Amino acid sequence: MRDWWRSLERAPESLSPRQRLAVIAATVAAAVSRIFALARTPWDWDELLFMQALDHFDVAKHRPHPPGFPLYILAAKVIRKSGIGDFHALQVLSLLGAVVIVPAMFFLCRELRMRFSTALSASLLLAFFPNVWFYGGAAFSDVPAMVLIVTSIALLLAGCRDGRAYLGGAVLLGISAGFRPQALLIGCTPMLIATWFQLRRSIARVAIAVAAIVAIAAISYGAAAWLTGWTQYREALALHRDYIARIDSFRSAVRPPLWRVFDDFFVMPYHAPPINAILAVLALISTVASLVRRRAAVLTALAAFGPFCIFAWLILDRFSASRFSIAYAPLIAILVADALALISRRAAIELACSGAIVAMMIVWTWPALREVRSVAPPVAAVDWIRNHADPRVSVIYVDIRMIPFAEWYLPEYRLRFLSESAPPAGWTIRQPGYYLREGGSPVAHAENFVRPSGRLWDVARRRYFEVSVRPIAEAVAFGDGWYSEEGSGAQAWRWMGARAHAALPPINGDAYLTLALYVPLDALPSPPDVIIRLNGAIVDQFRASANRVERKVAVRARGDTTNDLLIETDRVVTPAAQHRGGDRRTLGLRLNSIGWMPAR
Repeated sequence: MRDWWRSLERAPESLSPRQRLAVIAATVAAAVSRIFALARTPWDWDELLFMQALDHFDVAKHRPHPPGFPLYILAAKVIRKSGIGDFHALQVLSLLGAVVIVPAMFFLCRELRMRFSTALSASLLLAFFPNVWFYGGAAFSDVPAMVLIVTSIALLLAGCRDGRAYLGGAVLLGISAGFRPQALLIGCTPMLIATWFQLRRSIARVAIAVAAIVAIAAISYGAAAWLTGWTQYREALALHRDYIARIDSFRSAVRPPLWRVFDDFFVMPYHAPPINAILAVLALISTVASLVRRRAAVLTALAAFGPFCIFAWLILDRFSASRFSIAYAPLIAILVADALALISRRAAIELACSGAIVAMMIVWTWPALREVRSVAPPVAAVDWIRNHADPRVSVIYVDIRMIPFAEWYLPEYRLRFLSESAPPAGWTIRQPGYYLREGGSPVAHAENFVRPSGRLWDVARRRYFEVSVRPIAEAVAFGDGWYSEEGSGAQAWRWMGARAHAALPPINGDAYLTLALYVPLDALPSPPDVIIRLNGAIVDQFRASANRVERKVAVRARGDTTNDLLIETDRVVTPAAQHRGGDRRTLGLRLNSIGWMPAR
């Protein structure tokens, strides 16, 4: 370890002409392979949020999601000025990052003082990890951010002997943080190592480097807050933090225990059991050997990437482990290549073994790459709507999971966004429309757009594999007791008084009635009792003790005529009488959405 530490003050050994040629060949081969991963269309929710951010940056509206990825969006905006579309501008950033994975990783391994064959093996392994290869053709920030942090770490280690490299690494670390904030956590250890050496040479240089990191990160996220609005930005961060704690993190009541999600992040971020087993065993061998023998190169890599590994395991969404694990994929590549070097002892055998693993990964990943070169189901669905639905008369009812796609691709249509539990509602009598949702539909005349799961199911997040569009031929007829439709933007609702009737279309047999209601508890003396009747029979009754109530009721419907719905509440309010505004109506409940569909 002492020898390794002292070696940081010297440049690595020069490469021979043959070694340079091998690195160039590996770089070209990996770069060409990136073309086959280029997706034809966006496919994921986050890709649409990034695309929307290019038009109007607003973190409060999740354009993009917090904390905003400001320099990633800025870089895409610069690329877009060349005439490239929004999706492809983001995709170009991923492609550029993916193309330089091999030289960036080779640079890092050389600065860690790993031998040539091990450095080359680690670089190729990283480039052809299935998740790294796959997401290198999409519109996400993960791959370019990973390459930036790898390069910044390499520069910082080179900065142990070179002041210019030290400053360059610090600047690049700040830029990396502007792409994804976890870069600061990963770059902390290399920054401390380089700073130890530079403090003896120039305190001013160290101050400039630290100031550069702080300034770039502060300006980047300060700009994100300014564009969003300071208050709105803080609220968006707080809401996002609370969501992660409730849903994604180890504190969540719905997340499995940590021991059960360990393999999602560290063993099987993509589901290729033979490959996962080989990589996991090799990574474990390297880790144990390095801890026992105090092998500095691997320990430094563990110290750099290890904290984020633990953070991801504790905090991040386990369903997106394939993508989130890209941030620490360089560590896995280093561990695997190092284990091969320990086991084989000879460079030729080491390269042959790593080449065999790379070949396995190429063969395994290829079918998934072939699928993404087709139109993704969400885009195929909105294209179908554009070709078959008249925007002048049609209303598009949008499932909550499809909102970004509808906002982006169907701006000229009247959109009605539905809560997660509610199927489409008819807000006026027989208003023509279509229901756009994730998942298939067995309804007659529905259009289903499916992407075969196959190998893609094992490497990508398992959503948007199937999307459907179905026509809404009949709608709810609102009768006595209802006020006129109101709304704000794409949201619509209706108020009722104490009693309200509606006619639901015929359904033969079992059906589901779904209601999303708002209760004005702030204006009522006590929570109201609500009764719901269908065809004269009580199907649900409850005390509405919360402002927002969602009910899903299984009922027996009539198939030969309409079904009579009656909603009753025993508490009403007249806002004008209570000096709560000028509204003189008698208000009981507000219907935000209503669903009526067969149980099958």
